[in-house]
Amino acid sequence: MWALHWLLRLALAIALLPYAWTKVFHTQMGYADYADALVQYGEMSPMGLLWRFMAFSPTVQALAGAAELIAVVLLLFRRTAWLGALIAAMDMSIVFLLNLTFDVPVKQLSGAMALAGLVLLIPNVPRVVRFVLGRAMGPAVSGVISHNRIFAGITRWASPILAVIIIVGSGCAVGIGLNWGRPGDPAEISGVYAAETAGQASAIKGTDHTTDDITQIAFGQIGEDTKRMSIRYDDGDYQDGTYTVDKNRIAVKLFPIRKGAQGLMRDYSGSLEFTADKIGEGQFSLRTGDTELTLSSDAERRFLFDRGFRWGPETPINR
Repeated sequence: MWALHWLLRLALAIALLPYAWTKVFHTQMGYADYADALVQYGEMSPMGLLWRFMAFSPTVQALAGAAELIAVVLLLFRRTAWLGALIAAMDMSIVFLLNLTFDVPVKQLSGAMALAGLVLLIPNVPRVVRFVLGRAMGPAVSGVISHNRIFAGITRWASPILAVIIIVGSGCAVGIGLNWGRPGDPAEISGVYAAETAGQASAIKGTDHTTDDITQIAFGQIGEDTKRMSIRYDDGDYQDGTYTVDKNRIAVKLFPIRKGAQGLMRDYSGSLEFTADKIGEGQFSLRTGDTELTLSSDAERRFLFDRGFRWGPETPINR
């Protein structure tokens, strides 16, 4: 039974690791970005609402990852496994509730991980009950797999060393692979803009729209080379994509117009290429073919990003 207990806590710790590190490095939910400024409340899926809520506060996202990472660390050491199981059960119960209420697909996985934490806690449930009742808890129950001297001598040092390798190694692997979660430097054009079009309209491949239909455009600031962007058309259609900048040239790749229940992974449906010039404070000229778009920074559409933090009491801004 203790061997099965060890296998289950190892499996739970390894299952938690990728979720913990990707939150710590702000890559599971990402960062709040200008590309989302044009998304309206009613257009969001429940999962999209939750993801944007978490993305807006990197601190909350990192603390959520740290809570899962603490559970992993405690699970990998026999004497603290009971506390790791308790924290893992609490962490994953909250995640399970969020997944249920915001319709995130991994409901069964998070539920199973919460249940695994509770199963691992079973040997120490009487101690937790005594703690709740304010009584002396007594020593932790942490059985060993074998009392064989050779086995005990090897695992005495091998287990903690392996635990450290798993924790540090996974953190380094994920950190390096995700560039340590750094958001990258914003491009000069990063922002949210109202657009006015002049000249001959250019068709936008993959849509029924032309450049004349663009009323708003947002260029994200998060990412190394490739960053996110979005467009709002005069009939209300919303389209997002990615862009790269090479000197004054902006290459845009667009996903299909957002309609209905589209999956997270999508193929590009069209592209645009602009030549950009700054023409004033918060203003840019984008040219493609015989079309010129004049962009003016839209303070109302980026209010969420510009509001910032204030410590002192003042009039609540709840808009």
